[in-house]
Amino acid sequence: MSTITKGEIFRKLIHLSNLVIPIGYLFFIPSKTHILLILGCLSVLFITVDFFRTKSSWLESIFEKFFNFMLRSYELKGRFTGATWVVTGAFVTVVIFPKEIAILALLFMGLGDTIAGLIGSHFGRIKIWNKTLEGTLAGLAICFLITGFFPGISIWIRISGAVSAMLAELSPIPLDDNIMIPLVSGTIMVVISTLVT
Repeated sequence: MSTITKGEIFRKLIHLSNLVIPIGYLFFIPSKTHILLILGCLSVLFITVDFFRTKSSWLESIFEKFFNFMLRSYELKGRFTGATWVVTGAFVTVVIFPKEIAILALLFMGLGDTIAGLIGSHFGRIKIWNKTLEGTLAGLAICFLITGFFPGISIWIRISGAVSAMLAELSPIPLDDNIMIPLVSGTIMVVISTLVT
């Protein structure tokens, strides 16, 4: 059993706050145009900050004081942070997919990936690439639970989305989970929807 660092705990808690995007889209900002306007502006802001944070001394000092403890090593070297990937991934997901599929895909990413990371870090023993079987199964269980709140979508579409989301989370492909999970699960759900309708 490994110990979860303080930075990783904060990172996962912030990751949970990303649920505001699909929940907001579902209940508070139902217009696709409006949610895209918000996510588009946030994407530009986050990408701009990420671009300049290692080039501007005062911006770099702010990151060092408040955020560096929870950034991963590759993020400290100037690559996009997880937060930037979340916002841009959500923007692309909402652009590409129908509303309910986009919301499900973003929920799989926000909850499934977070639980997979926490359980895998603390209880994971069976390694698969750089993840753990225990973490992936825990994330899959949460994704299955999420699907129960969307009875209007075919059970086969929901199950395929949950499974593909966690397979994407498990995959060693070097693309950030925050964009890969919703895009993979959303694509699979769209493909399955064409087969069952």
